Amino acid sequence: MDGARRHRAMFFALRRVQAPLSDIAMPEEWGVDPAAIEVLLRRGAARLDGEPDEAFQEALDRLGQAPLFESEVDPGPAETFQLEAISSWMLVSEALGEMTEGQTDTIVVRTRELADHLDGYLHETLMVVPGEEDRERYLMNVADPLRAYGLGYFATRNLEVEGRCHEAVLAAADGTDLSASATGRELLGLCDEYSRELVAVLTTFPRD
Repeated sequence: MDGARRHRAMFFALRRVQAPLSDIAMPEEWGVDPAAIEVLLRRGAARLDGEPDEAFQEALDRLGQAPLFESEVDPGPAETFQLEAISSWMLVSEALGEMTEGQTDTIVVRTRELADHLDGYLHETLMVVPGEEDRERYLMNVADPLRAYGLGYFATRNLEVEGRCHEAVLAAADGTDLSASATGRELLGLCDEYSRELVAVLTTFPRD
């Protein structure tokens, strides 16, 4: 991948963990400004070209001043997603204009690890989490190449969507605004659907 394609791959990975940031309230003691999160996500979506953006950087600077970053945090499942998503956006800020393969991999792998973390939490919890039958049915019917990994629902589903995004990013012509194309809109829809599934499960767990 060239730099532009790496930015697109990075963005789709972050899109898959966007809903826990936008749709789940953060602990009040973190002191995170919701308006800064809204600007971060909106302006970050416009950074597929990898160019610096003043409003985007200002939102990150405001986040960096939150009490969250000066205290010890013992996160639950939802907070873990929120912290890792914020951390990934901060990495994007450092990489604008020169996104390396390693930085892209860090963000993509982090999204995979979050999915696997949630699967592990689901496996260990004694709670009845809505949608269990649907998740089991998906794993029974998923394509063999994905089933071969032996992963849980969210890790498998993430890999499925990641693979489709990866193929489209590689196939797009140079300079194409993928997010504005029919394929791009379809991929954004898949990422958002997956992200909403995360929220539906994360919000069932009690929070301290």
